[in-house]
Amino acid sequence: MMNSEMVSRLKTAAGYQRQAIRALLPEGMDEHLDVIEKELKSMVAETMTKVMEERAKSACKSDETADKAESKVKKVTIE
Repeated sequence: MMNSEMVSRLKTAAGYQRQAIRALLPEGMDEHLDVIEKELKSMVAETMTKVMEERAKSACKSDETADKAESKVKKVTIE
């Protein structure tokens, strides 16, 4: 896991990148960039949710398969 100082530096660097991109574009683009940023965050969150759901489903299916393989019952006749 990353230490808190490294995370803080990465956040600061990301802020500088954001400012640099905004400085390169015309002044009226701020609102457009805000909308694009919001949409990208939503897309990433949605993608992560779907990935986690798929992983959970596949884990459940593999657990069910293992349980079914272990729980087979054979008929026994006693003479």
